[in-house]
Amino acid sequence: MLLRFEGRKLGCYFDIFIFAGMKRIQTSSCGTLALHFYGIQPEAGTTPLVLIHGFCEDSSVWKGILPGLSDLSIIALDLPGFGESDLPSSATIACYAEAVVQALDALGINRFYLLGHSLGGYVALEIMAGHGSRLAGSGLIHSHPLADSAERLEARRRGIELLQSGRKDLYVSQLFPGLFAPAYAQAHPETVQTLIENGKRQSTEGIIAAIEAMMGRKDHRETLRTATCPVLFIAGTEDALIPAEVTWSSALLPDMARVKMLPGVGHMGMYEAPEAVIAAIRAFMTD
Repeated sequence: MLLRFEGRKLGCYFDIFIFAGMKRIQTSSCGTLALHFYGIQPEAGTTPLVLIHGFCEDSSVWKGILPGLSDLSIIALDLPGFGESDLPSSATIACYAEAVVQALDALGINRFYLLGHSLGGYVALEIMAGHGSRLAGSGLIHSHPLADSAERLEARRRGIELLQSGRKDLYVSQLFPGLFAPAYAQAHPETVQTLIENGKRQSTEGIIAAIEAMMGRKDHRETLRTATCPVLFIAGTEDALIPAEVTWSSALLPDMARVKMLPGVGHMGMYEAPEAVIAAIRAFMTD
C-alpha cells in the first residue's frame, strides 16, 4: 500500500511516499525492533537503504532528508531502547548490531546500503565487521571508528550518574544545543528544542544502555582498512565532537572512500545542511 502525504518545509511543498508504514520485528537481542519504511515499494533485486539514528534520537531524525530520497527504498529503524523498540538484552554495540541484522534477515533482505549517524555509525561499523559481504555501501554520518578516550569515558560516567539521579530532562537539555554549529543553533532554536523534546521522550533505561554500549565499543579502524564496500564519510567543519582531522584520517583507511565535508556545520548535518546530505547520499549510491 502506498500512502501519499503532503507537508511544508522552508516554504515549499513536498511529497513523501510511504510504503507499509512501520513493522515491529522480534529479535533475540532486544525483543522487538521497530522499522519504518519510506520511499518506493521494495521489489526483487532492489537494494534498500538502511538508516540508523544517533544517540538519544529515534528514526524521526531522518525526516528532513526523506523527501529528497523518495525514489529509493528506505528502512529507518529505532535502535534498541529508543523510539518504539524494546530495550537491548545487553548494553553493547554488538547487541544493537545483531538486532538490526536479525530484523533485516526476517524481512529477507540480504544486501543493503547502510548509513549511521553518530551512535548509528558505531553500529554500522559493527555490522560491517561481522557482515561486510552483505553491504553494497556503508556510511558514517558525523561518526568515526575510534574507541572512547579516557576523558570521554569520564564524561559518559558523569552522564550516567546524572540520569540515575532522576535528572533526565536536564541531561537531554544540555546535550542537544552543543551538537549544532553555534550560528545554526542561534538561528534555529525551534529545531534544537524539537530534538530536546524528542530526547526527553526516550526512556532513561534506553539512554543509559546506549551510553554503556558506547563506552564499551571497540576500535574499528581495522574494519575500515579491510572494508570490501565503498564507505561514505559525511562530517561538519564545526563538529564539536569529531574534529575534521579525525574524519580525514579515517577516510584514508578504506580502499574506496568518499568524503563530504560540510562547511559551517556541526554534528547534525541532516538538519543543518539537508540538501548537501541528500546530494552526498545520492551521489554515493549511484556512483
